[in-house]
Amino acid sequence: MATGLLVCAAWYYTILAGFYVLYCPVMYLMFIKHILYRNVVDVLFSLWELYPVALFQWCCNTELHHYGDHVNPDETTIIVMNHRTRVDWNYVWIALYHATQRQTRFLDCACKKTNNKIKSELKRDILDVVTGGKSKIKFVLKDEIKAVPGMGWIMQLNYFLYVKRNWQEDEVNMSQFVDYYKKLRYHQRVVLFPEGTDLSEDNKRRSEKFALSRQLPNFEFVLHPRTTGWTVLCSRLRDSGLASVYDVTVAYDVPAQTEMDLLHGKMPKHVHFHIKRYDIEDLPYGEEELRMWLQDRWKEKNTSLERFHKDGSFIDFTSNSAPQRREPRSLIIAKLAFVFWTIIDFLFIYWMYCSVLFKFWVIYHTLLFIFVTKYFGGFHNIQYRILEKINIT
Repeated sequence: MATGLLVCAAWYYTILAGFYVLYCPVMYLMFIKHILYRNVVDVLFSLWELYPVALFQWCCNTELHHYGDHVNPDETTIIVMNHRTRVDWNYVWIALYHATQRQTRFLDCACKKTNNKIKSELKRDILDVVTGGKSKIKFVLKDEIKAVPGMGWIMQLNYFLYVKRNWQEDEVNMSQFVDYYKKLRYHQRVVLFPEGTDLSEDNKRRSEKFALSRQLPNFEFVLHPRTTGWTVLCSRLRDSGLASVYDVTVAYDVPAQTEMDLLHGKMPKHVHFHIKRYDIEDLPYGEEELRMWLQDRWKEKNTSLERFHKDGSFIDFTSNSAPQRREPRSLIIAKLAFVFWTIIDFLFIYWMYCSVLFKFWVIYHTLLFIFVTKYFGGFHNIQYRILEKINIT
């Protein structure tokens, strides 16, 4: 239990330290130079994504097993994934760290125009180099998460997509989310859990009742996906340059079902991710067809997980065989990021102990975010309104 408490304390404390030390000063850029603000906060979050990679793999010896395709870091994509536990998203960062690799092709071509095009594609903005690619990770989350001190406030500043399960409000939020990044000409990797909740026993019973009422098959290893948000998000992003959809299946040796499991030190030692890429041209256009496409993926996912829990291997239904296992990346970059965030941790505790001015800084921003979250719905709404008034050429 001591290990679990230490890991969870380090994880959450680093979020708080990073919020007050780094995010709060940067926040004011949104009112001065919004595009620069967007780039800087995305770099900060990309650096923080490396922290749980080092925390769980370096400090807790969690082993990540990646099967199937790599994830392109330069394209707008949707990542759909089964929601095995409440803490899956902790391991998504680890999976994407290892799976996100740019596939560079060296082509010999006498055509000068083609060579220039290749050089143009290889030219990177310095911020894209730091973050490992052009597309940034954005989660689709329950609305109540945005009010969680530190973590929820950072996600507001990073403009994640929040849903309330009230379709009239969710449709507006989704439209604003897509329009915001479309106006910025931004690439995103949008992580969506279509099941909407984790595979607990209570949720499994509710899913079985739903399947019975709709004459759908019962699933043992996944819940039936909710398809309305998926179809609208896919259709809207398709008009904004959506290039692909990744179907991700996660499995654990010993899953930590809830945050309390992590606190008690019940952490998986082996985490398995099967990633399958679908080009957007291979997906149907109609809403009903998109619903069926997702439901078909979940049928395959249930079958693949059934096989995994029997003999330890997933199924690639394109080849009808076990997917290729990929070699993990080196943890050097994640370890360097861990050192960086540890320094931020020490700075936070030092300033809290020695500086009265910093204490007021913490109190002021705490009250500010509570106020903005309650009366304006969060800083992501403010960002949308600011961008509406900006002309981007």
